[in-house]
Amino acid sequence: MKSQEKYWNHSHKAFSPGSATLFFIPNRQTNVLRKGSKGVSICVETGVTTKVEEADFMDIRFNGIPIDNSIQEEVAEVLGFRGRIFSVSDLPPSSGFGLSAGAALTTAAAILGNNARSGEIYRIAHKIELERGTGLGDVQSQIAGGFHIRVKGGSFPYSVTERILIEDTELVILPFKKKLPTGEVIKSQTNLEEIIKNGKKAYASFIREPTLDNAFLLGRKFALESNLISPKAERILDDLDGKSASVSLIGDSIIAIFDEEVHDILKKYGDPIRTRVSKIGLNLS
Repeated sequence: MKSQEKYWNHSHKAFSPGSATLFFIPNRQTNVLRKGSKGVSICVETGVTTKVEEADFMDIRFNGIPIDNSIQEEVAEVLGFRGRIFSVSDLPPSSGFGLSAGAALTTAAAILGNNARSGEIYRIAHKIELERGTGLGDVQSQIAGGFHIRVKGGSFPYSVTERILIEDTELVILPFKKKLPTGEVIKSQTNLEEIIKNGKKAYASFIREPTLDNAFLLGRKFALESNLISPKAERILDDLDGKSASVSLIGDSIIAIFDEEVHDILKKYGDPIRTRVSKIGLNLS
């Protein structure tokens, strides 16, 4: 995002990878720090970078565009910060890659700077994300990075996440704006019960074969059975039959292991982005 560099004369910067959830099991906790989801996610190198600078006014931007009522502003209020907060990403907002969670994490990390404690950042971002209904586990995933399984959902110190070692893997994503926020999708008790049932099946199958290819296969099946996929995304996945591809939940964006054939198919539907499985989670620089 070189076009945004003119805005970037700031003192603290943080990066969060994007997060693609393939399947999940929401828990029923009422304590927000224990609330979240089990499941399998992939963090990608294409994510969110936030820079901050103290000032006597608030100026919050995403990709150079001023934004109101943002998750960054809410984090700043919690931390008593005033100043410039500029977030940038090559991914569009509301595309199912955890940009809200990433913006919350990077804002908190950049504001706290060298005084940052991972548990404090984790709790602040997790609480705000859940209260806003923008996610149900992205913060947990983006703290961990890489390819991983959320064994126990929630925030620090209640969550348990296990990284799964894989070879360096190139991915391709085709982002689409999702229609409903995560909170709206799981609000219906009928939807929630179906998601939990299908999530448990996918989770058990993954434990028996914890590979990236199997995660994509189970993710696609979970999305179809849970009615979490649009007709358009389903058509694209039909074109990718036999490939390791699925949707990034909760959203319509496609994520797949890269090869030239997959890339060419996705180009028929939009502008795919080549990326890789991230090696790191949230990072302060």
